[in-house]
Amino acid sequence: MTRKPDFFRVVLAVLLCLVLFAGIAQAYEMTITAPDRIQRGLPLVVNGTSNIPPGTTVEVVFTKSGYYLEEVTRESVTLQANQEFTLVFDTSGLTKGIYKVEVLPVSDYRYLGNSTTLIIVEIIDRSDELKIYSPKEQEYSGQLAIDGAILGARNAGVEVQVNGPGGGIVFGPEYVKTDGAGMFSLKVNIDKPGVYNATFNDAKGFVAKYAFTIEKPPEPTTIPTTVPTTAVPVLSATAESSRDKPAYFAVQSTGNDVRLFTSPGIDWVIEYTDANGTVQKVNNHGAVEGEEVVVPGTGSIIQVEVYPNRYSENGPVTLSAQGATNVTAQKNPPRTAASGTTVLPGSAPIPIIIVVIAVIGAVSLLLIRRRNRRY
Repeated sequence: MTRKPDFFRVVLAVLLCLVLFAGIAQAYEMTITAPDRIQRGLPLVVNGTSNIPPGTTVEVVFTKSGYYLEEVTRESVTLQANQEFTLVFDTSGLTKGIYKVEVLPVSDYRYLGNSTTLIIVEIIDRSDELKIYSPKEQEYSGQLAIDGAILGARNAGVEVQVNGPGGGIVFGPEYVKTDGAGMFSLKVNIDKPGVYNATFNDAKGFVAKYAFTIEKPPEPTTIPTTVPTTAVPVLSATAESSRDKPAYFAVQSTGNDVRLFTSPGIDWVIEYTDANGTVQKVNNHGAVEGEEVVVPGTGSIIQVEVYPNRYSENGPVTLSAQGATNVTAQKNPPRTAASGTTVLPGSAPIPIIIVVIAVIGAVSLLLIRRRNRRY
């Protein structure tokens, strides 16, 4: 009997084992991790592990997903003996949306099935919740003025940290009190001109980063002059408002322009009567920023009406005025008595005697016309 078939079976089995062993030997693990959501402006940290031989270079691509893939950047990393690596991607210049981080294939190597070479990251942007009123560019005076408002931080607080031109912390992180409109104000002591970056956080986390440029004061001229500057105060009043029952305010103006702005949170509409007696309606912003308008001051009282743009919304509204001397909330509509009888400016009740004379005259004229017709 011949045994050639058994011999060939053994050889075939050995060759098959060698092929399988070679395939397994060339399969390696590659795993990357990163947060699935991150605020715009914060660094995106990607950590990775792999048992690919040290010295091998891999490429990691950072792209934005949409109608088409848009590559943001790519980084090359050379694997070390500890089998770990870390990459940091800057998100400050990106828009909110869905992004992905992917490790590209490496020639002569393949990844095991339990490897993670692609992760999805959502970048969210809350910068529109922050409103800064102080100038972005300020002249050096030893202090940095930061005045603003943040939606969702009413009567709570906002955490502020300020980093100086060299990157060191010059203020905070420290919580600053906010009022009913979410407004806050603080002065930060500084010792030199340059760019100062302020970071704002609330109870939900990171909100935004804002850069202030402190300019060096101009060199004094031959005849130095000092121009005194005074801060323009902001006055406020609060009242309940709905479409059926708007909030009414009286703003005492001066001869200068008056800046009127509402609290955020609801899409408010501002109506006011200008110097010509014309009612002006303003609705240029949504619920995030609040409404705002600049009204020429005449030295008289500006009547202001505030109500929500939608019939389904209602709540308290704070009207703030910068450049006015007084702001008060009114229970009744302007130029209207408590009984509801409209009183026109400069008018007075008509005497009863005049009414009687007018009626008698009208009756007499009617009788004379009828008598003339008979003759």
